[in-house]
Amino acid sequence: MRNSIGIGSAALARFLAAGLARFSRFPRPLALATGTTLCLSAVWPGSVHAQEDAAWGRMVIIGASVSHGFTESQVGPKMTDYALDRYVNAALLAPHEPARNLAAVEFFLSPDEIGIMQIRQALTNRPTLVVGVDFLFWFCYGKGNTDQDRLDHFEKGLKLLEGVECPLIIGDIPDASAAANGILSPDELPSPAVRIAANRRLKEWAAQHKQVTVVPLAEFMRAASANEAISVHGHVIARGTTGALLQEDRLHPSRRGCAVLAVSIFDTFLAGHPGSDAMQVRWDPDEVLQAAGR
Repeated sequence: MRNSIGIGSAALARFLAAGLARFSRFPRPLALATGTTLCLSAVWPGSVHAQEDAAWGRMVIIGASVSHGFTESQVGPKMTDYALDRYVNAALLAPHEPARNLAAVEFFLSPDEIGIMQIRQALTNRPTLVVGVDFLFWFCYGKGNTDQDRLDHFEKGLKLLEGVECPLIIGDIPDASAAANGILSPDELPSPAVRIAANRRLKEWAAQHKQVTVVPLAEFMRAASANEAISVHGHVIARGTTGALLQEDRLHPSRRGCAVLAVSIFDTFLAGHPGSDAMQVRWDPDEVLQAAGR
């Protein structure tokens, strides 16, 4: 099992105590031999096709700590304040089942294994929409990899996602270098060339899978890190204030940042599905934040 994060011994100890119990609730995965090609037919017997219901009838969220919810200052139950499903549900005005959040804060420990488990469990829910804003992050980031290793691993992440045939919203790969020497260690960061190549490959892959929508997580992170203005569906977060959309670790969104991400998810999805009803979404991030409550 690979360890691919550098959050400091004290924070890591708190994280492990709070997070690893969640890992045990997943069914045991099939063993993966190191370096072998993933065989998706061994993970699920058949793919789930798009349902007849509205896309958000049965939403499932997969991914890592951004989707699960994480704050280093409140490791434990209060991390649910930052869980992405909380804000997705608050942003959606249309009747829907509450989004099911399968994301795991410990995803970094073994992306291949936990990624398979999340997708397998997601498909058993017969989802109408799968959201994986940070699912691919640890298929590009992580310790001890050459540039080619990272790109090969990224390809494995894409291969896993091919089992999802209902609408799928996936985030691209951000520049998280602002979090280096803090929650991330420098050797976990892919080179700029690898990030560019991974996002180019994601764009190509998404073009070949018409059910896929790519959310610009990289642009959100870039603008917030630079404290530049961010506009989402006509709502502008002013220059000089967007830095507060990220927590002090410069990797995870704040509560308001979660609200902006939720709005961005629906904005990007509806832009690619012009027949969808925009009136079913609460577009003001501040209203989403208020509706999410505590």
